Amino acid sequence: MHAAVLRYFVAVARAGSIRKASEELHVASSAVSRQIQKIEEELGTPLFERLPNGLRLTQAGKMTLRHAKATLHDFELLTSELGALKGKKTGLVSIAALDSLFVRFLPEQIKEFHKLHPAVNFRVHSGVQSRIATMVAEGEIDIGITFNLPHPEDTQFIADIPMPLMAMVSAHHPLARLPAVSLSECAQYNLLLQVDTEPLRSLIEVELSSLERTGRTLVTSNNLMLLRPMIEAGVGVAFYTPLGMADQMKSGTIVGVPLKGSRLGGMRLGLLVPRRRQLTQAAEAVAEQLGKALGQLSQAWKGSQYG
Repeated sequence: MHAAVLRYFVAVARAGSIRKASEELHVASSAVSRQIQKIEEELGTPLFERLPNGLRLTQAGKMTLRHAKATLHDFELLTSELGALKGKKTGLVSIAALDSLFVRFLPEQIKEFHKLHPAVNFRVHSGVQSRIATMVAEGEIDIGITFNLPHPEDTQFIADIPMPLMAMVSAHHPLARLPAVSLSECAQYNLLLQVDTEPLRSLIEVELSSLERTGRTLVTSNNLMLLRPMIEAGVGVAFYTPLGMADQMKSGTIVGVPLKGSRLGGMRLGLLVPRRRQLTQAAEAVAEQLGKALGQLSQAWKGSQYG
């Protein structure tokens, strides 16, 4: 089976839908459907159960998916090695990261890497910690950038640096004058919380559970761009790392107040990579650059208001 056909199959298995897979692949649904039918005819067995709400892998489909992922990975390693013979890094590097890293860190790192290795392409996803860990473990992405929270045993957490969640408030907010605050103090004001950020959201909610009478969740959103101007306007208190608010903290419109008496203040950020699956040379080079950049970030923030 050709590599392109296998990519179609993997995309459909991941999306659980011909339509969603075709949108991801930028290919007509009819073309994807024909390729899935062709694979099933070639193997002589259905690979998907056709359900009212989408497609679900059969047992044969699960076996085929393992083969397809392994084959595509070997193909990527081959193309990487062939590129190395010509003295250049080639191929696709897939990354998943937390939203705050899309503000400045990742764009800068990708631009820097592209200058050195213009033949390398990137596929970048934003996601929550639990989803990032699953994507690395299942081979959907090469590198995850996330917190030091529980992750599958066939992944490893490397190049980590201190990256606490802080209480983000307007410069004019009463909490902005304090050297550190507790969640109890934060809960006396309107809270601006993120959704779909498990397990961080659970940690916040557990620690706030005894404070329900004093805390009001004014807004929940999964969009940093919505919550940030509300923080600046003094509407409420949010919990972010300094990465997502670096420009505002530098200009003084937002103040990051350290959290005391909370696990959130001891978070670490790093790279989540496969423990056993070999990365391509391009992905290894990207991981090395990202690790160095995180280290430099940590050094730059030592002794500053951010670290």
